[in-house]
Amino acid sequence: MLINFNRTVAYRCPACGEFAYGNFSLFELSGRKGISVQCSCGHSSIEILPENKVTYSIRIQCLVCDEIHKFSLPFSSLAKKECCEFTCPNVIVGLVFIGKDEAVKKAVCQNEAYVSEVVAACGLNHTGKNGVTMLKALDKIQDLSDREMLFCECGANIIDVEIHEDDIILECCLCGSTMVLTTDMIRNNNFAHLDKLVIPCKH
Repeated sequence: MLINFNRTVAYRCPACGEFAYGNFSLFELSGRKGISVQCSCGHSSIEILPENKVTYSIRIQCLVCDEIHKFSLPFSSLAKKECCEFTCPNVIVGLVFIGKDEAVKKAVCQNEAYVSEVVAACGLNHTGKNGVTMLKALDKIQDLSDREMLFCECGANIIDVEIHEDDIILECCLCGSTMVLTTDMIRNNNFAHLDKLVIPCKH
């Protein structure tokens, strides 16, 4: 019987939003060594590093919530499972998939189908970088609204949200003032840490 020691890792790049792929052998994880995979955009990479003799550690910045997530990967799971999947604990979107090549690619496709359904429910018709970015924006906008930290300079806090492919428009339902949030603004790390969002009043 032939034993396949080759594995594939796929992770969602926090910079461009697309999935980056890499291949490695289980022998590369022996001892104190780890492996690193860089996205083709050149702005991110992921490392699988030894945590102890039987467990590996994965750290990744999440595109959706901008937090650094840390995952533990037992070597036994990596060796025996077809695919190990790790998701954002705040918004259930797959971030890292590690396992046998065919199983990883299948899991990524299933995850993208799920994301597509969620994005479509939000009024969008695409996935990839902008689709996941919009999920991130809507999650933040909802959080600010729940804490009454989303309002207009006129004093109103009833805000309409209009979603487009490349931006989100916030409109005050009282005075009609608007604010445009582009995907580049949303992908900026500062967006996830906003304490409040105030629409400038046009009157």
